[in-house]
Order: sequence, then C-alpha cells, then structure tokens
Amino acid sequence: MRMHVMKRMIVGLSLVLLGGCVDMGRVGLHPDTKTAYFDGHPYQVESCLTVAAQDRRLYLEQDDPLPNGEKRFNLVQDNETVAWVEIAKFSHHQTSATFYYGPKAPDISASVSAMIAACKTSL
Repeated sequence: MRMHVMKRMIVGLSLVLLGGCVDMGRVGLHPDTKTAYFDGHPYQVESCLTVAAQDRRLYLEQDDPLPNGEKRFNLVQDNETVAWVEIAKFSHHQTSATFYYGPKAPDISASVSAMIAACKTSL
C-alpha cells in the first residue's frame, strides 16, 4: 500500500515539474504546420521574417537552438507565444522555415502565410 502511494506521489511530482518547463502558449499539443523554402541563407531568412512579423504586429523572439544547431524562435503577439518557428539551412542556397501554430488559429495561419509570401518575394 505504501509503495503504491509513493509511486503516485513520484509520478504526480514529475508531471508538475515537467508541466512547468514548457510554455506552449496558444500553440498546443497538436499544432498545424507550414514549411516554406527560401532562396537565401538562414540569417537572411531570419531578418526577413523578423520584419514581416513586425509588419503584422508580431514579434520574432529567439529561443534556445535545437540540438542539431537549427535556430528556433517564438512568434509572439501581445506577450503570448502564438507559434514556434524553426529556421534551418536546407541546401547550399536554400533555407527552410517551419511554423507550428494552433489548429484553431486562422488569424495566425493567415499571418504566417503573409510572412512567407513577403519573404519569398523579397529574397
């Protein structure tokens, strides 16, 4: 009986600790994704997406890089994370950007599409 209670306490404590590690914002557990490929280096794509986000009253905030070295960002609106963005070198002259956002966020989906279109035009 005591062992069963201890196991529950350990599992419960672990869930509480892990739950506090990640701020998922409005993205959620099962996000929609969009991936776009740009003709340019990662720093050019990052710069372009930063400006395109600002044009839509969003802010691209750098997050910790992924283990493979890819850059990761939070797309922020009114101090809330509304999407995650990963920017990576795809080939010698191409860079990919993958956006993760909530499935019930048509406004964010439209903003992401507009950002992609703006940067495809300017790069």
